[in-house]
Amino acid sequence: MPLFLCPNDNSQMQKISREGVDIDICPSCKGVWLDRGELDKLLVAEREESEKSVQAHRRFQEEVKSFERNPDDWKRSHKYDDERKRYRYDGDDDDDDRSRHRKRRGGFDLFDIFD
Repeated sequence: MPLFLCPNDNSQMQKISREGVDIDICPSCKGVWLDRGELDKLLVAEREESEKSVQAHRRFQEEVKSFERNPDDWKRSHKYDDERKRYRYDGDDDDDDRSRHRKRRGGFDLFDIFD
């Protein structure tokens, strides 16, 4: 394996793999080196995840509009969760923690390459 030195401080770069992309990172200055096409792969994955998030938000907004139009019909068409004391909505997941609900689980975040 060839030794790849950081162009900034001549430290040995470390290779990590994220989302199937090999990324070289300098442990001292935190510089990042991407080979040809790797940035495009990362950006495509980020764009796909962003589109999923937008679609989920649209579904949620439709649920809100449906409830505002006729709350009684909405309640009849949605199961009541006795444990959580609330009605479940279309696209509702099993995650009870709202902060984790907002955070992407298992999805791609471009800045994960720095973890």
